Amino acid sequence: MRLLNVSTREVEEFHGTVIPQYAILSHTWGPEEVTLHEMEAIARYRRSQQAPPVHMARSGDHPDTMKLMLLSTMLLAFRGDRTRANQPSALPALTNGSESDEDERGYGRMVPSASPHPFELKAGYAKIAYACGQAEKEGYRYLWADTCCIDKRSSAEMSEAVNSMFGWYQRAAVCYAYLEDVHFDNYTEGYLTWKDHFTNSRWFTRGWTLQELLAPRKLVFYAKGWRLLGTKSALVKHVAKITSIDELTLLEPNLVRNASVAQRMSWAANRTTTKPEDLAYSLLGIFGVNMSIIYGEGENAFLRLQEEIIKRSDDHSIFAWGTLGHDDGHLPHHIDMDDFDYDDDMADTTGIFAKSPQDFAGMEHVVAAPPPTQHTSDYTMTNKGLHIKLFLARPHTASHHHHHHHHNSPTTSPQNHYLAILNCHPEQDPTARLALLLTETPTPNIFLRTRTRTTTLVSAPEVAVSKPKLVYIPNTPAHNPHHHSKLSEEVVLVRAPDLVAPGYDVLDIQARQAVWNREFRSMRLAGVDYSGGAGAGAGAGGGVVYQLAVVTFWNQHLKCGFVVRILVEGASKVVFVDLLQGLEEQGNGDGEEGKGLVEQAKRVWENPETVAVSVPVPGSKGDPSARRTIQVHVVNPVAAEAGEQETTAARTPGAWAFRPGHEVKVSGSVTFTEKWERDYQRTVNAKVERRKKGAIELTMSSMLWQAAPVVRGEELDQPS
Repeated sequence: MRLLNVSTREVEEFHGTVIPQYAILSHTWGPEEVTLHEMEAIARYRRSQQAPPVHMARSGDHPDTMKLMLLSTMLLAFRGDRTRANQPSALPALTNGSESDEDERGYGRMVPSASPHPFELKAGYAKIAYACGQAEKEGYRYLWADTCCIDKRSSAEMSEAVNSMFGWYQRAAVCYAYLEDVHFDNYTEGYLTWKDHFTNSRWFTRGWTLQELLAPRKLVFYAKGWRLLGTKSALVKHVAKITSIDELTLLEPNLVRNASVAQRMSWAANRTTTKPEDLAYSLLGIFGVNMSIIYGEGENAFLRLQEEIIKRSDDHSIFAWGTLGHDDGHLPHHIDMDDFDYDDDMADTTGIFAKSPQDFAGMEHVVAAPPPTQHTSDYTMTNKGLHIKLFLARPHTASHHHHHHHHNSPTTSPQNHYLAILNCHPEQDPTARLALLLTETPTPNIFLRTRTRTTTLVSAPEVAVSKPKLVYIPNTPAHNPHHHSKLSEEVVLVRAPDLVAPGYDVLDIQARQAVWNREFRSMRLAGVDYSGGAGAGAGAGGGVVYQLAVVTFWNQHLKCGFVVRILVEGASKVVFVDLLQGLEEQGNGDGEEGKGLVEQAKRVWENPETVAVSVPVPGSKGDPSARRTIQVHVVNPVAAEAGEQETTAARTPGAWAFRPGHEVKVSGSVTFTEKWERDYQRTVNAKVERRKKGAIELTMSSMLWQAAPVVRGEELDQPS
């Protein structure tokens, strides 16, 4: 550790535990800071000034040096005259040393009677001189300042200093916080007082000064010209209001580690650093973490910091960023799927870790809860992501709180969304728990963290009935094997306004990713081409259709329903709609009508096998009547993960290879009979249109008329 001798102004080096008592300087950097080698040059020059005058003559052989010395002498003379002319007759009651007093015992001594070294004229040297003078007055022989006590040319020394700095500030006898942009005078500038300047000081916006505020037990604030403002303890209420850090933590450095990870991150949320890496490095001491310093790694430094924190802590609040939504003041006791903002892409997932401390803004009141002892387990980062056991709960659907919906409305509609409960909560609601919104993937036990703008808070009764599950949450969406690229994804928007209006509702969705929006009567599906151009579909000239979703529609009053299978071909992204009927409802009258239909739909999803689709005849030049029906093999993404059906499909002869650019018009329709006073027939039609924004819009509509006698055997599936 290097320390500056306050009387000789020489930098001395100390090793091991034999470190003398020292004061320490906290400040914000300006354009003219004095470095270690410049401080050493000043020290050499000061020693040379003690030689006989003839040496002075020899040292003036360089004309540039003479000019600088002459200019500095004139500046000092001017500064000295002005100081003496403005010297107050009495010192302000708040100060223990005014500018004039300081000039006599500090700044005046800083410069010998001979000309100063040019480096001593740099603006950054003045605050070092002020601090040296103050330390010497208080009986300390040494001072530490980050500008001149670290050799920034040595990466090893920089790394040691960054990892040790919190401890250095903690061990200092006193810390002088110099707020150069705060003006303390006996008058006010208009309505502004020095406390207004204090509140708006740049010192409270910089990343490094956070640890310099928290680590030292004794901290004294000084304004421009080294005018005393007060101690941290005297100004604690004011500082707490500025920083959102509670008063006890400000007064007692040992309490810093008692705050939750989210709280400590929130303290840095509105602070900035010149280099992006320093946002992470300036927090090392606050979290008790040591890690290598690699300038040039950018935002990866903050990811590394979080990985180091979870190695040492079981505090779940590190994952709670974003769980308060945009308005952390409103904390509902549960969330509803209808409240979520799904305007963005369905694939709007994010990594488990935050990108920067800014993600924790507003979380200063999130505290860690003790983990439930019966299910306490460790967690770790793996190549699949964070491996952790969390309690999972289902998000509410509108059917839970809109009384006009029957209880058989689709409580399973967001069937691949879960709330993963964290062991942390807002201070004002200790019974609730914050939770992550997770989206299930086809790969077993892998869940993606999904963005939401609403608060994800789970009430105590819901926590009680949740079930633990060991899951993997990727660090970034790119780590998910199913997110190859934006080009391999397709979003299908399903609209069924007049189909739902007469009484049909979505009872169940079997899909990789699906969201049913009750208000707009629309569904969003996301499909992915899993072949990657090398698997099925590439072999044997066969194109493979990938299954997106199997959706069950059910009419609670008429006790009937039908199933829609929506498919996307992997290469050209052509959409097919396969409307299924003839699936028998096996309800037993116990209020679970439609359950049998859902079970059969699930089997269709799990074992898709082949589907007959209608495609244009090659070379027909757009003739709509020139179409043929072919059998296409469908690969379920879950089965494709194991590579079983994918291999089978690739080897199946006669699979039709879709050519990109073919305009395939889909007009799927199905007719079935409803039991409603008299027998009625309903025709359901599907129309597909590719939207400009890149998504495919599938519109479903229906027509109803009185039925003529129908031969049951003639009711056949009519897939398109």
